[in-house]
Order: sequence, then C-alpha cells, then structure tokens
Amino acid sequence: MGKENRFFQLLKLAVGTGSAPETPLSAQEWIEVLELAEKQKLTGVLLGAAEVLPAASKPPRPLLMQWIGRTHQIERVNQAINKEAVRVSEFFARKGMRSMILKGQGVAQLYPHPLRRMPGDIDIWLEGSRKEIIRLARETDPKAEVVYHHVDMELSKVCEVEVHTTPSWMFNPLTNYRLQALCRQWKRNGFGQETTLEGTDGSVRVPEGEMNRVFLVLHAYRHLLSEGVGLRQLMDIFYVFRQETSPEERARTARQWRALQMTDFAAAVMWVLETIFGLERKYMPVSPSERRGRRLLEEIMRAGNFGQFDPRLSRERMQTDGGRFSTSLKRMWGFVHNYPQEVCWAPFFKIWHYGWRKMKN
Repeated sequence: MGKENRFFQLLKLAVGTGSAPETPLSAQEWIEVLELAEKQKLTGVLLGAAEVLPAASKPPRPLLMQWIGRTHQIERVNQAINKEAVRVSEFFARKGMRSMILKGQGVAQLYPHPLRRMPGDIDIWLEGSRKEIIRLARETDPKAEVVYHHVDMELSKVCEVEVHTTPSWMFNPLTNYRLQALCRQWKRNGFGQETTLEGTDGSVRVPEGEMNRVFLVLHAYRHLLSEGVGLRQLMDIFYVFRQETSPEERARTARQWRALQMTDFAAAVMWVLETIFGLERKYMPVSPSERRGRRLLEEIMRAGNFGQFDPRLSRERMQTDGGRFSTSLKRMWGFVHNYPQEVCWAPFFKIWHYGWRKMKN
C-alpha cells in the first residue's frame, strides 16, 4: 500500500466511514502520512483516526505528542478566529447591515470537532448592495481595495477579512448572470441561519444547506481553475453532503448545478467524496464521474491546498499583473477539454475585470 492510500484509509477512519489498517504503520509511514496531512491542511482532523486506533497501532509516542501539540495550536487559532468572526459580524450589525460568514468558520460547525479544522481567513457576505458595501468599506478603511466579489480592507489584527458583495462569480456571462440571480434569491429566502461558533457567546449567520451545496462546490471549481484546490475544501463539502436531505432537495441542487453548467465538475467532486471520504451515493444529487474525478484527485494531490505545492506555478511570475494573467490562463487551458464552458470565457472576463478594478480603485 502506497503512502497516499494509507493516508486515504486513515481519512475515512477519521470521518467515520472506514476501518483501521490491518497492518500497523511504521514510524516512517506515519511521518509520510503526516506530511501529506499538513500539505492538505488536514493535520487536526486526521488526529481523530489515531485516537480510535488500538494501542498497538498508534503512532510512536513522541510523534503522537507532537501531533497533539500541533492540533492544540490549531484549536487555539480557531478559537481566536471564531471570536473575531463574531466581533466583525457585530461591527457590521451596528452599521445596519446583516452579515453571513461564508465557508471556513461556519462550515466547521458541521465537523465532529469544529476547532480541529485548519482555519483560514474570514469571508463575510453583507446583505446590502455593492454600492452600499463599498461606501461602508471606504468609510472604515480609505485604502480598501475592490474586486468583483469582495472588498479587501483592514478590519482585523487576528486574520485577513474579505468583505463580500456577492459570494462568488463565474467567467461565463450567462452562468454568472444566473449565479447572481441565485445569490439574490438566497438573500430573499432569509439570508442564512443563525448559529453559535465553538468557544463564543455571540451568534453569527451562516449559509443554509441549499446554499452550501451549490456555493462550496462552486468555490472548489473556482480554485481548481485558478490556482489549485485541496482536500480540506473537499472535506468541507463532504460534511455538507452528509447532512440529511430529501429527494426534492437533491433534485433542486442538481438543477442549480445544471443551470450553472457545472454538473460535470460536481460529478467529479462526488467521485472524490465517495472514493476518499466514503460518501454514500444516497446523499449525492448527481452520479459520480470516475474519469473526471480521477483528474480532479490527481490535481489535488499534486498541488496541495490552494496550489501551494504546485511545481508548475512560478511564484515570481505571480508577483505581477501580467505574470498572474498569463500563469492563470496557462493553468486553466489545461482544463479546456473538461470545462470549456468556463475556461473559454476566462480571458475575456479577466481583461474586463482588470479595467473595472482600475475604475473602482
């Protein structure tokens, strides 16, 4: 069994869909597994596998102690970011705008141990119009920089905060039009639901299941095409789809994917969720595609979380506008046979967006 297969088997054990390896791992094999876990930002959640193994199969004690210590670090960072998410939400509430925490800290509440999910920044979607959100951002931070779907502004000393005017976007103008209409519908349908983040007293709003089933898959799609997607994002999607849904809800998700022309990518995601995390087909809105799924998994394992370990990406070239433009298009062109409906529109959107940003900033 190769190191990736050992890693995958332990991931299934950690999420409760698999069994322990028949043969205990050697010390070197445990080191290799933890290197993969760190590359995919799954170090904390994978500890759940070690905890349920029999004593004879656990990692060597010094390695296990280091692993536990690293997980405690992740938990402390999550507690700080959770408190910051509540503070930022309350800040915008005082300004008269409801907000919704997207992705990370919100979806972590679906995990058995929410604080073990590797945290990132805070993505917060405001209920106001783009014009109102930009005005508020500039009043708070005159140097705030606007891009199509969010505003970067100095709002926290704990982590980066992206203030979203819309959850996401698509290159294809037709599907982007449909996506923005869907986002407006999510606003009208109650703008998410309230929840309490682990280790905090205040509440925040997070997406409901219907929104997450579309938005998180779309977010992974965006990252696959632009820089790379990791198993941490796929694990988020796994826990979203493990929630009980009715046949009608799954059919509605499939229709929404179809309207956004992303059924092929969703089928690839379903294959990865089934193969790596053990998601049962009864939870899937569409049937998995092995061919597309294998290509997706190959990219995930090669590039790591957000493409941080991708040898094909030149970090030096990514420092300039021209370098980012050419590098991202070269990467996307590798997917033109899989997802032409999105890739072929990318150059036109990027050129338009460059001019749009110059006018807004």
